[in-house]
Amino acid sequence: MSKTFAIIGGGNGGQTMAAQLSILGQNVRLYDVVQKTVDEINAIGGIRVHHAVEGFGKLEFATTDMGKVMDGADVVVVILPSIYHKSITEKMVPHLKDGMVVLLHPESSAGAIAFRKVMQDMNCTADVVVGAASTLLYSTRINQNGDVYVFGLKSDVPMAALPAKDNDRLEQAISTIIPAFRIVKNTLYTSLGNLNAMMHPAPMLLNTGRIEADPFIPFEYYHEGVTPSIGKYVEAMDAERIAVAKELGFSLRDVRSDYVAMYNCGTPDMTLSELVKNNEGYTGIMCSNTLSTRYLLEDIPYSLEPIRAIARCVGMPTPCIDAIITLARTILGEQMDEGRTAEALGIAHMDKEALLAFIEG
Repeated sequence: MSKTFAIIGGGNGGQTMAAQLSILGQNVRLYDVVQKTVDEINAIGGIRVHHAVEGFGKLEFATTDMGKVMDGADVVVVILPSIYHKSITEKMVPHLKDGMVVLLHPESSAGAIAFRKVMQDMNCTADVVVGAASTLLYSTRINQNGDVYVFGLKSDVPMAALPAKDNDRLEQAISTIIPAFRIVKNTLYTSLGNLNAMMHPAPMLLNTGRIEADPFIPFEYYHEGVTPSIGKYVEAMDAERIAVAKELGFSLRDVRSDYVAMYNCGTPDMTLSELVKNNEGYTGIMCSNTLSTRYLLEDIPYSLEPIRAIARCVGMPTPCIDAIITLARTILGEQMDEGRTAEALGIAHMDKEALLAFIEG
């Protein structure tokens, strides 16, 4: 039996998922804040996708009205940059109904905790499943609204519910339709599995001299920017992430093993810098010519900050992660959101046992 999906976000990922779900036989509607996006998709009647996913996904409608898109929806999928999660959650909460499933795709880090915190602050008691995926399923770009080129799909996307006792309900709603979404133990796994937190903030900041040089000389972010020393620093940050996961009772692959598994670009005994340089998929990805980029403005407050917050709950030190957060906040100042600090997430008072009880339910 088909479900009704409300996709929140009409960007690259949102349009792609809306089309794929429709092609798979689901009823789909789309929300976006940009009227032009909505109008252009409605004029076509859906979204055409090419390459890794092929076909035309007919939509029920696209709209800028949150109440309309959520009315009667079984599953609501949020596909937006994490800097917009709090404001969009506040718009969603009045329309949540018992039995709905919400998936943050992806959550960055601690996105599900942040969603539940907004529900609590707005006195919402609806019996909804809140799920989180660790990464976006697609590599995709919009040609024009309603026409999308899908470069590829991941074959394995970890996903969990908060609390974890709802994992079965989440799996039934999502994985039975798109099996690439794989249920893992809990949302601590999806939060700590966020590799953007490792690969974006430190290389950007440690290349500040090149980025702010006058004149700016363009360079490839990964192939040239992740030098041996910068790669070594990222590996040290990554070791802190792995240690926090171990303290919480599960294991994660380190960043080097992830590169080998995802990109087949070497062996785990190679340095991160060597693996990145061997990754042909990174060819031509250029570095920004400003520090005012999502690699810092999003990935510090919504990825590194919540990882640090989780580490504090379990009593684990994170000196390398802390140093990057301090550098970024000192340099960028008020440009950067507070983000998902322990206080903002409502977990500052929790120790490891309390955190695990909250996460597991």
